[in-house]
Amino acid sequence: MPSLQAVHPEDLSEFQLKELFKNRMFNSSLKSVSGMEVEIIRTGEPNYDAGPDFRRAVIRINGTLMRGDVELHRLNSDWYSHKHHTDRNYNSVILHVVGEYNEVRDCLTCSGRKIENLELPRFLTDEAISFLARLDSEERMIRIRCAGQTDGIPRQDKIEYLNLLGEKRFAHKVNKFEDRLKDIVDENRPVVFEARQKYFRDFSELQIVHGTYDKSELQEESYWDQLLYEGMLEGLGYSKNTTPFRKLARSVALSFLKEHSNGDRNIIEAILFGASGLLPQDLSGFDEESRTYCEGLAQIWQGLKKKYKREYMDRSEWLFFKLRPQNFPTIRIAGASHLLSNLMSGYHAMELTGWAATKGESELLVSWRRFLTVPSQDFWSRHFVFGTPATADVRMLIGSSRAEEIIINILLPMVYLRGRIFDNPILQERGMKIYVNHRPTADNNITLMMKDALFGGDNVFNTVQAQQGALHIYRTLCSEKRCSRCKIGKAVYGGRKSAA
Repeated sequence: MPSLQAVHPEDLSEFQLKELFKNRMFNSSLKSVSGMEVEIIRTGEPNYDAGPDFRRAVIRINGTLMRGDVELHRLNSDWYSHKHHTDRNYNSVILHVVGEYNEVRDCLTCSGRKIENLELPRFLTDEAISFLARLDSEERMIRIRCAGQTDGIPRQDKIEYLNLLGEKRFAHKVNKFEDRLKDIVDENRPVVFEARQKYFRDFSELQIVHGTYDKSELQEESYWDQLLYEGMLEGLGYSKNTTPFRKLARSVALSFLKEHSNGDRNIIEAILFGASGLLPQDLSGFDEESRTYCEGLAQIWQGLKKKYKREYMDRSEWLFFKLRPQNFPTIRIAGASHLLSNLMSGYHAMELTGWAATKGESELLVSWRRFLTVPSQDFWSRHFVFGTPATADVRMLIGSSRAEEIIINILLPMVYLRGRIFDNPILQERGMKIYVNHRPTADNNITLMMKDALFGGDNVFNTVQAQQGALHIYRTLCSEKRCSRCKIGKAVYGGRKSAA
């Protein structure tokens, strides 16, 4: 029986809809709004770039098997308000998944093809309720099955294992950045036409991914700037807004910001708030300072909006609930505007990563921290959001703890990657050495839980490598209940299945 009584469509954010869809929290027997039978064989791959939300889905509609993309919205009318009907990038959509069918209107692609609407809340499983409750937590916490059972394993052995996993986590980040760098190269190569497929009426141009990359392409400075820009914004997303910040950085390319802002912070801010959907339209009830500030940003954005050809985001994609005000996306975008203004004024990715070869370790970290920390000023020293003054002064837009996270998760992997691509062993060695010896950052729920489960709560993480290893073991093994693939789990259970 669908869980419609417990899950109200108007309460679901677009983020929650995407998570429900991605994790298949729906019944197998589905029908579109028009009554067609729908079978979702593959949900597809989440798309963090501009364009449809899920790529390469496989869906059977009324017996016809189709391969294409899926777009999700809170309301079916958002298809038109977001102007997807005029965007050829959405010609590949084969299913429109919505939280609420609020407008009786056919959903048409730019090519004129009708797309079926699926109202997801009508078909949610009973498990969807508890799943949504877990999403409300900052992390989906899973009980560590071997908690309190590892005393027989020498402490040093456990720490060495976490260090090994911390090294794997670092390598994974380096490879992830390399893959994204190659994607950026592909995005800047000439596009070609692919043969029309039977379910498209007017198939738009697609890029063909090349199998090889010239070193000169991978060393293009503007591509590294885009890579750093995306990494910094993703790092500012905290845990709840990583995905929308990634989407914003890929929708509003750094080249667009450079071309139209010339490094002016106010213009950068107006573009980011405008494209993110966070710039308020209705200013009624706002304090006077917010109203004046929003009007100024809106005026700038209106002058540039017609030049912006990428996807617009919706406010529903951003999460504020259960976040400390310091981590609100509004504060983070304001801080990002300062960083990007500096990035366009001489602090290029090549220079920031190149410091690793010319500065001593202590001087390097101080320089990075100085670049990444942003004190509040003007409007954002008195507001966390538009419309309501803060009850106390806002001290920082980007504080030292967030700067440290960006150094560890963004800058150090980029230094190592640059050394690998540029055949510079000094950069590789420096990137890894700083990571291995770097002091741990502030503990979060996961690292605290891992300390308690494996070490009785003792403060044993002396370096960020061990701390990152704890994150890695939790996210790749513990949370997936893969004890048989864990060295500690094997030692505890000796090949036996762990107790549930």
